[in-house]
Amino acid sequence: MSADLNRVLLVGRLVRDPELKSTNSGSMFCRFTLASNWPNFKRDTDNKVDVGFFDCVAWGKVADIVAKYVNKGERIGIDGALRFSSWENSEGKKMSKVEIKVDNIQFLESKKQSADEPQESTSQSDMSMGATSDIPF
Repeated sequence: MSADLNRVLLVGRLVRDPELKSTNSGSMFCRFTLASNWPNFKRDTDNKVDVGFFDCVAWGKVADIVAKYVNKGERIGIDGALRFSSWENSEGKKMSKVEIKVDNIQFLESKKQSADEPQESTSQSDMSMGATSDIPF
């Protein structure tokens, strides 16, 4: 019997700050939503991009990293798998959702310098490395 594949690679921006929580047994998890857009090639609409919103959950060390270092609006890449869950709400209605269980994250933007850090300036003379005749192009 062949194995199926359940893998998600997604790049997007956080819709809101991540929420770090813990289970009754003390396991840490972090929930966040990524907005990811892609070109819309349909000619019958004025929208140039489509946007999808994807609920994500990270556990353990990855949850801790997301909660500490990622904020609303920042661009990250995630690697994970789809997870389906269903339950009954307090009124007895069946509920379900699909979310991405995040295994790895990749920071795609550097943190902006804070106002109290001195900004480095580079001039043309700082960037010169010697004679230009050594450059092969």
